[in-house]
Amino acid sequence: MGRWIAIVAGILLGAAAGYVVGSRGSGSHATQTQRFESRLEETRSELTDLRQQKQELQERLNQVTKEQERLAQENEILRKREVTDELVNGRGGELPAQPLK
Repeated sequence: MGRWIAIVAGILLGAAAGYVVGSRGSGSHATQTQRFESRLEETRSELTDLRQQKQELQERLNQVTKEQERLAQENEILRKREVTDELVNGRGGELPAQPLK
């Protein structure tokens, strides 16, 4: 009878030791999973911020492009006025000599 008690006690101690070792392993696994999920959430947040910044930069680029086009049109108008003024007022310099025929 003492032998059976020793065997049952050994099995119970072994099971308890296995449970403790297993729970420690799963505890560290759970901790790693929590860290991973936390890092994943941070990465998602950073990605959202970067997408928003990209959108803002795209809008700024569009505004700058429109302003550049407007300035180019304005420059062309001013250049044409200047050429017209030079032709009308004679400030264009001397006309080139006509080639001999």
